[in-house]
Amino acid sequence: ALNNNYRFGFVAGGLDDRGVFSDLYDTDQVQYSPGLTAISAANHSKDGLIQAISKRSCYATTGARIILGFHIAKQGMGSEINIQSKPGLAYTRHITGYIVGTDHIKEVLIIRNGKVFHTFQPNGDTFDFIYNDEESFDSIAFKGKKERPAFVYYYMRIEQKDGHIAWSSPIWIDSVPVNSNK
Repeated sequence: ALNNNYRFGFVAGGLDDRGVFSDLYDTDQVQYSPGLTAISAANHSKDGLIQAISKRSCYATTGARIILGFHIAKQGMGSEINIQSKPGLAYTRHITGYIVGTDHIKEVLIIRNGKVFHTFQPNGDTFDFIYNDEESFDSIAFKGKKERPAFVYYYMRIEQKDGHIAWSSPIWIDSVPVNSNK
């Protein structure tokens, strides 16, 4: 879906019925921990949370309370940036991020256009990074369909040694503003 330019944030959830209802059924089914959605909001009001989710300023975990941040050109998760407003993005994308894990971080992947673009292997339960993607935008961009501009997207995937995973919502970079070509 992301490769076809559908734009959404990553969320997770689930039901953990091992608690007070566990005696109501008998099954050999493996119970998985429910995922969590983390929201980066300006304030913790109902409106603030709804606005943050609408902006895709959120990320998903497999249940661990991992803290993360992911930015390109100082724009956060869920952002849509274009080369007309930030011309330098045609030549380099300045990617930054941080993670505060609940266990040792096994691996941090930067995903570009659905494929692993760069891998970090931290040593500890916290990690921050700066990385520049210096391939030209034109050589890596998906061609837009139906009058949409060419685009590239990035997101971050973290795996801890205990097996828990977190995914930042993507950041999209367009060749021109999305609304300018209608």
